[in-house]
Amino acid sequence: MEPESNQIALDDWTIRLIGIPFFGLVIPSATGLVQLAGTPPLAIALHYAFFIFIAFAVWQGNRFLLFRNYPVIYNSQSLFQKYLLMVGLNIFYSAPLALMLLFGWKWAAHMDGVTGSQLLNTTVLIVVCVIFVTNIYEKALYGKQIEMENVKVEQLERARVQAELEALKNQIDPHFMFNALNSISFLVDHNPAKAHQFIQNLSEVYRYILKSKDKDLVLLREEVAFMKAYASLMELRHEDAFQLNLGLEEKAYSEYLIPPVSMMVAVENAVKHNEVSRSHPLEVRIRQYGESLVVTNRISQRKTAAASTKTGLVNLDERFVKILGKKVGINQADGLFSLELPLLKLNK
Repeated sequence: MEPESNQIALDDWTIRLIGIPFFGLVIPSATGLVQLAGTPPLAIALHYAFFIFIAFAVWQGNRFLLFRNYPVIYNSQSLFQKYLLMVGLNIFYSAPLALMLLFGWKWAAHMDGVTGSQLLNTTVLIVVCVIFVTNIYEKALYGKQIEMENVKVEQLERARVQAELEALKNQIDPHFMFNALNSISFLVDHNPAKAHQFIQNLSEVYRYILKSKDKDLVLLREEVAFMKAYASLMELRHEDAFQLNLGLEEKAYSEYLIPPVSMMVAVENAVKHNEVSRSHPLEVRIRQYGESLVVTNRISQRKTAAASTKTGLVNLDERFVKILGKKVGINQADGLFSLELPLLKLNK
């Protein structure tokens, strides 16, 4: 991945405020260019001020070169190539600059006792210090670059998951409306009064779907209230042949979150795949076990298979995985079909 070095911000003011004067004072003292004994205080101050200026020019220049060339350094094919490039930049810039400034200092300050060998040794020491400091900078830049890339990857992954989640959410509406319109069509032919009531209840249910469309999670209280309204639609459609049995403790309503409309999808699945008639009534039970809701119905399969849009349980499972990181549990045994819907407990 190509690093965006111009976007990397290093808070290095402190290290520069300390490091530049430090090297400006230590290097001339270590190499004997500045002798304290017998030198007037003003001259000592001027000497050190000039060496601090040299340290500033060398530090800032190498910092600029590192930042400017970091994309090339970062994408080096090998560790050897990376360090060869860094050291080459350090020597190419630091050595000529240091030598020029040091000889200028010798001439301007009339330092006839300072030899060319001393100036050369000082230049070598400056380059060594530059390589050391540049290596520290490179490690900091590398860490920042990796951090930026991780954030970018996380943002892209989050955007991808959100896009997939929105696509899954958008599949709920057509599926729900398809079933609702079938119900209205049936009631209009058989019971116009109930058809009118069904349409009113449908508007309340659809209002919740629109309201929760942009939410990943809702309070269990909201979902239960929605399910009661949805159950009234099913009761109008199937009369005494459908019953929703909600056996949840009310204190759980404000303690848990659940993906919106997920309970409806679970109940729809039961209605879709089982016979719902007076001779074969369908009861759907919803209970809480730990941090899950279990939706259960007795299996009474239709004589003719219902048409499938293939968005039901697969859609539901994918939504739970993307939102909660947990799969929907499916169990079929002893003539019962159960769906386990994970809940998210609120931290209070």
